[in-house]
Amino acid sequence: MRISGYRTRVVTVPVTDVAVQPTMSTYVLLELQTSEGVVGLAYANRISPAHTRGFVQLLAAALEQLVGRDPLCIERIVSPPAGGGGLAASVFRRAGSWPGAQPRVASTIDVALWDIKAKAAGLPVHVLLGGYRDRVPCYAGWRIEPGTTEATALGDSAKHLVDHGFRAMKFHVRHLDEQGLVAHMRELRAAVGPDVDVMVDNYQGWDLKEAIRAARALAELDPYWLEDPMPLDDYDGMRALRAACDVRVCAGEQYRDLASFRRLLEHRSVDIAMVDLDLGITGFTKVAHLAEAFGVPVVSHLATEVMAPCVGAVPNGLTVEYVPYAEPFLHEPLQLEDGQLILSQRPGVGIEFDDAAVRRLAA
Repeated sequence: MRISGYRTRVVTVPVTDVAVQPTMSTYVLLELQTSEGVVGLAYANRISPAHTRGFVQLLAAALEQLVGRDPLCIERIVSPPAGGGGLAASVFRRAGSWPGAQPRVASTIDVALWDIKAKAAGLPVHVLLGGYRDRVPCYAGWRIEPGTTEATALGDSAKHLVDHGFRAMKFHVRHLDEQGLVAHMRELRAAVGPDVDVMVDNYQGWDLKEAIRAARALAELDPYWLEDPMPLDDYDGMRALRAACDVRVCAGEQYRDLASFRRLLEHRSVDIAMVDLDLGITGFTKVAHLAEAFGVPVVSHLATEVMAPCVGAVPNGLTVEYVPYAEPFLHEPLQLEDGQLILSQRPGVGIEFDDAAVRRLAA
């Protein structure tokens, strides 16, 4: 089997089921073709409209290097050898001054390669990667965003999520002060009761003392974790926060290499490591195994359909962030049952593009 070609398409998806201002989300869809007719599917998101054309061109430049290569030898493609080179190194050289595109291009290709490999093996990718479980816990990662919305409105949105089967959810602190943070958390806790997990994400916004105060102020309301409480490179600060409070510390979504996670884990800076799709399936698996050696569970960041089987493949996979933004162009969304996602048993990663929807949403 050899890579024979590729196809990219761009779609713009309306995001309306939110508690803040509706918006649009841009996705670049990839179909990686092979000589035996097996097609690997993947998508990239979080691309601004101004950067979409450049991203597609960069992705195409990387894909051109792959024609004629064996798609089953994924490490040979995505990991540079000791002497340099490899897809990742080539993408870095070509990316110029737009660093965010580098890992996203490589990871999009990585996912498509794993889709090919799993389809060729006749296995769902979570089974190919380890097959630890067939369903995974998840939490709602959207719809209860504070923004400018009053706390009472968030309570209504939280009840909506519980009514639709979620047993955990997350809200982002954004620009709330300590008083506003506690008020919002209190409203959410009152709305969902004591048995629903509520996570708090602060976008690296606190210093150590602010984080300790926030953790102590929230303690009586039992947050499940504090995510990105302080700057991503403040390993010592996160470790000190863990020592000063009982709330779990979660971080990692901003890291784009294994070495950063190694430092995070060696410093004992987190209770939970969060991994973004920008590391690809290959990178997620490496981080998960590294974290397992430190006794740390892993969770996913966004890209629910791709990350759910990754979390389900490993024994230290804890939960999946559920966001429905990609569902409008997918043929079949993941099934939610009693707070858990049922993993697809079809060969491959489990995503299938709805061509009619893709044409309708074409940018």
